[in-house]
Amino acid sequence: MAAKEDTDAVQAMWDDLARQARSVHCPEHFVEPWRVHVIGTSPHLKLDISGCCPRIGKAVNEMIAADPKFRATR
Repeated sequence: MAAKEDTDAVQAMWDDLARQARSVHCPEHFVEPWRVHVIGTSPHLKLDISGCCPRIGKAVNEMIAADPKFRATR
């Protein structure tokens, strides 16, 4: 049962990360991502981000790097 709880906790963390990523703005075009989805299966999850240009992905990566709770999981 602990493995299921761990999987659920990891999925919840990634869902929260996706929610936060939806509010990041492109530094060049000042728009939010068009789409942010969590893809894959635990433990191989990643964010699928679509936006105006590649800089939106870089801005999301910078947001993740600045958040202490995500720095601890690398």
